[in-house]
Amino acid sequence: MGSENSALKSYTLKEPPFTLPSGLAVYPAVLQDGKFASVFVYKRENEDKVNKAAKHLKTLRHPCLLRFLSCTVEADGIHLVTERVQPLEVALETLSSAEVCAGIYDILLALIFLHDRGHLTHNNVCLSSVFVSEDGHWKLGGMETVCKVPQATPEFLRSIQSVRDPASIPPEEMSPEFTALPESYGHARDAFSFGTLVESLLTILNEQVSADVLSSFQQTLHSTLLNPNPKCRPALCTLLSHDFFRNDFLEVVNFLKSLTLKSEEEKTEFFKFLLDRVSCLSEELIASRLVPLLLNQLVFAEPVAVKSFLPHLLGPKKALFQSRVIPVLLQLFEVHEEHVRMVLLSHIEAYVEHFTPEQLKKVILPQVLLGLRDTSDSIVAITLHSLAVLVSLLGPEVVVGGERTKIFKRTAPSFTKTIDLSLEGDQFSQPIKFPMNGISDVKNISEDSGNLPSSSKKSEEWPDWSEPEEPENQTVNVQIWPREPCDAVKSPCTTLDAESPSWDDCEPHSLDTKINPGGRITAAKHLPSGEQKPIPALLPLTEESKPWKSSLPQNTSLIQSRDDPDQIKPPKGSSQEKPFKLPLELGLGEEFTIQVKKKPVQDPELDWFADMIPDIKPSAAFLILPELRTEMMVPNKDDVSPVMQFSSKFAVAEITEGEAEGWGEEGELNWEDNNW
Repeated sequence: MGSENSALKSYTLKEPPFTLPSGLAVYPAVLQDGKFASVFVYKRENEDKVNKAAKHLKTLRHPCLLRFLSCTVEADGIHLVTERVQPLEVALETLSSAEVCAGIYDILLALIFLHDRGHLTHNNVCLSSVFVSEDGHWKLGGMETVCKVPQATPEFLRSIQSVRDPASIPPEEMSPEFTALPESYGHARDAFSFGTLVESLLTILNEQVSADVLSSFQQTLHSTLLNPNPKCRPALCTLLSHDFFRNDFLEVVNFLKSLTLKSEEEKTEFFKFLLDRVSCLSEELIASRLVPLLLNQLVFAEPVAVKSFLPHLLGPKKALFQSRVIPVLLQLFEVHEEHVRMVLLSHIEAYVEHFTPEQLKKVILPQVLLGLRDTSDSIVAITLHSLAVLVSLLGPEVVVGGERTKIFKRTAPSFTKTIDLSLEGDQFSQPIKFPMNGISDVKNISEDSGNLPSSSKKSEEWPDWSEPEEPENQTVNVQIWPREPCDAVKSPCTTLDAESPSWDDCEPHSLDTKINPGGRITAAKHLPSGEQKPIPALLPLTEESKPWKSSLPQNTSLIQSRDDPDQIKPPKGSSQEKPFKLPLELGLGEEFTIQVKKKPVQDPELDWFADMIPDIKPSAAFLILPELRTEMMVPNKDDVSPVMQFSSKFAVAEITEGEAEGWGEEGELNWEDNNW
């Protein structure tokens, strides 16, 4: 006996124990693998009784009989280890009427099994031999008094008199003429004991049981099971058809227990109206007794149950749900069946918040991730949806893992293009604002910078989201005059000539630059005293301009002439009458290089105005400044008059005469660029 089930020998007893009327102590215990158990501690002198009880528990397997785990001999006595149960005397006060009715039914089934299948009699059916398991079922114990029907002699019954409950002893055994009953009436002794037990339990039933049904059942007990004549006591199986055992809770439990034996029509009808049948039951009863029966693979395989009932069962969000349903769901996530996983993940949003962070990380997330490698497209799709739900609870670092990179940025539509032309380290620089849709945003730089703060300069909002049209190759003419020389003290800082330009200023100032609709840059220099002096400039500036050989000053200002926006004039009082011309091979320097964004070439088929481009033929009377010529004039062989050849991309400084052919609308059309 001591070598049996050695793997279960290691356990820990918990206090306090419960002592049965017979003196037997029952301890709650925890096994080595963490499962719960109960340990019945017998005295050493009762070894024969313990061996008999262990033998019956090992050989008799029934859901309503106490489940045997192991039996060992210890220093303090003999330990009989069973599933975790508590005596009915302890749990009776917490049970509802429906549970008491179902418990009576469990004990009735256990006795019928012993009588009909085992041909055994229990001989001690009483309150102290009934226990309640963790799932709410009543279990019949006290198997040390069990024997075969022919062995229930007066001598045997007297030998077990010390462990029997006096309430379970029938009146015929009190008679001196008591003899063994025929084998056909071997059930009579247990029938009387069971009737006595049930009669004591009926007193705690409340209005949940119909008064008529309760009264009818009591009359049946007295006329049959409690009959003084043992031969008038029918077999216990005759009670199964009584209306006392016909209630919604018990019928639902019995149907779910025998689900595999039901036809498809019966299962469809049952799950179709299951919600209505359990609506009258308490939530505690549903959670403790029905949840283990409803959340399993067999129910998940029924389409009607998945559609009509399970969404309501997985939906409630209460403390009772977390204590009763969550442990069952944790076990179901370890079941690798496709239909089970589909149901669990379809409703994961309803119950996932009730898992603890530890359960989500160690159980739920690893099991959900397995679905990504499954060959079923449905499993992969529902898995991705479930991972999105888990991200909100665990965070992307736990669900996705690895290093993440910012790829998508938050942006808003911006209609003002700004390019910073400031030199490195210039804290007084201002951005260049490009015009939008041909509407110039030219303002006096001194007014913008002196009167209004930068935050008040808001660009006009436009309804379209298209990019402003920009010419592919824009030519910007900049005309530069040197600033006035300073006094004798500052003259070394203001000397400027064509060979060695030195624009270093002794005083800090800023450069404000803007590009007008015609492609011109205007700028103004801000002196410390607040005086602004325009410095016009004329210089071809294209997308790929060559840098100057000598660097420009860090702080320089340019401004456009107010008299003529298309013409830049030198300031009055300038020391030089003619504009200073810089060699064309000199550039503005790297810091002044402007990169113009090219608009992608539009598909000719989508350009609805391709055939409407005006043909402009400039006359020979155009006056082109020498600074703007890109090619030398060559004589035409067919014509005596010389013809000037120039690039199609140019900016006209001044037109004295000549007419441009176009659409004939009023107003001057300034075609700066032929390419749209």
